Amino acid sequence: MARPADYLAGIGYASIFGLSFVATKGALEVLAPFELLFLRFALATLLLAALAGFRLIRLDYRGKSWAGLALVCVFQPLLYFTCETFGVKESSASTAGIVIGALPALGTILSALILGERVGILQSLFLGLSIGGVAVIAVFGGAAGGEAGSLLGFILLLGAVASAAFYNVFSRKSSVKFSPVETTFAMMASGAVAFGILALVTVRDGSLRDLPERAMGVIPGILYLGALSSVLAFFLINFTLSRLRVSQSIVFSNLTTVIAVTAGVALRGESFGVAQLAGSLMIVAGVWGTNSFAPGTARAA
Repeated sequence: MARPADYLAGIGYASIFGLSFVATKGALEVLAPFELLFLRFALATLLLAALAGFRLIRLDYRGKSWAGLALVCVFQPLLYFTCETFGVKESSASTAGIVIGALPALGTILSALILGERVGILQSLFLGLSIGGVAVIAVFGGAAGGEAGSLLGFILLLGAVASAAFYNVFSRKSSVKFSPVETTFAMMASGAVAFGILALVTVRDGSLRDLPERAMGVIPGILYLGALSSVLAFFLINFTLSRLRVSQSIVFSNLTTVIAVTAGVALRGESFGVAQLAGSLMIVAGVWGTNSFAPGTARAA
């Protein structure tokens, strides 16, 4: 049976991710993408390891099959962040918004095929309403005037959506054996190792030598992305996936669009028009309906 805390966790992770765009934008002005990803996940890993060392959290992987957890780590953060980073770079904002906005639909389809989760007609309609809200903001919210971007960018964005959808499914499946914090730690550690290697492989002219100096200039952004947007946000996602059906948990991701638009208006003085208002209302109504009309919720089997 779902509890209010389960829905608050969904709102929480969407809010953290929505505000993370400001931190990411600032950090990428001085750091390369793989450098930022490495620092983000390395900090997150160290923080969780410290909490485990002080016995504030419990990590116990003994006697558990790692197959499902390994798939979680491959799809998120490895494949998702790689595809998203370069997909957004090669695409327009409107294309990225529309493609990423399809995540709840694909996640729901995969949860039905892989986990056998039922999706009601009303729930499907509200899910579509939320996705439509993302499309309204992306197309009519000021980004439609740009170019659509390259075919490669579109394919990479589809790869990001597919990776995130599979992550949601396998995270829910692995929640039977692993606690949310154990799943989160495995994700952070694998991300730190993989993106650290990629940062070394892609480095040019010895730029890693001054990485600590450059990182010092964007410490607030790295702290936000490492502690909140990685540790806390992904813990909240894994927590909701251990409590709610994939279709219920994943639809909260569309609230990220609402939070990002609100943050842009409040923190960067960006415009807020009819399209943003209409799309935001559609998203909020869709999230409410998707969860209100879902079949009875139980833990993943």
